[in-house]
Amino acid sequence: MSDSTIKTDAMIATQPGYEKMPSWPYFIWIIFLSMIFVTILLWVLSMLFNAPLEEAAEWAKTPNPAKAPWYFIGLQELLVYFDPWIAGVLIPQQIIIGLMLIPYVDTAPSVQGCYNYSKRKFQFLFFSSGIFLWFFLIVIGQFLRGPSWEMYWPLIDYPLGGHEWVYPGQPLKTSQAKLYSLSLPVGLTLSAIFFSVGMALPVLIFKKYFKQLGIIKYSLVAIHVLLTLGVVGKILLRLVLGIKYVIVTPWFNI
Repeated sequence: MSDSTIKTDAMIATQPGYEKMPSWPYFIWIIFLSMIFVTILLWVLSMLFNAPLEEAAEWAKTPNPAKAPWYFIGLQELLVYFDPWIAGVLIPQQIIIGLMLIPYVDTAPSVQGCYNYSKRKFQFLFFSSGIFLWFFLIVIGQFLRGPSWEMYWPLIDYPLGGHEWVYPGQPLKTSQAKLYSLSLPVGLTLSAIFFSVGMALPVLIFKKYFKQLGIIKYSLVAIHVLLTLGVVGKILLRLVLGIKYVIVTPWFNI
């Protein structure tokens, strides 16, 4: 038996045992028709409705606040909680890297192509939580942030909307919250405890999952999960306890 035959048999043996179907022509045609439908829909909507653009910019008048488009306003809201390079570069970069790593940490090749809750509970919950967090930041930045990027609660706070952020006779709102940062030793200690417990606890609870992944894949998954939880925790520390930064250094603040 030749080496090529042995390699072919080994590849067939390791592949999932589900029935395979060619993507051409049926699946490709569905994608092609969907693209045409979406293109026609966008054409029709662009002819029926004007784009929600603001008035022309004036060099002597700076809006307060200057808001990004809604699809970028989540990044703008993150700037409240992190340094600009962390909120605008590091966190989006880790999101992209995490998405790229998904195929390489898959522990269930037998259910490839299945993305429902029953087949992939952890992946479903984690991805859905990340999407919810992103739109949560968009909602806060779009609807609850007013002049000076202060929080303006609906109904019980300053009136916002229309074409004016500041109404005659009403001064700008100033935050009454007193923010403070943790000292460097305390911040480093809490961060070390958070990552140590976060890395070790799932190993003890989900032993089967850890055995399937192995140390390298598990570390990649756990680090990205902890980074996501860290972003949520940092937001809560700022909003609930008034902690501006957990780690303060001359080079960066977290």
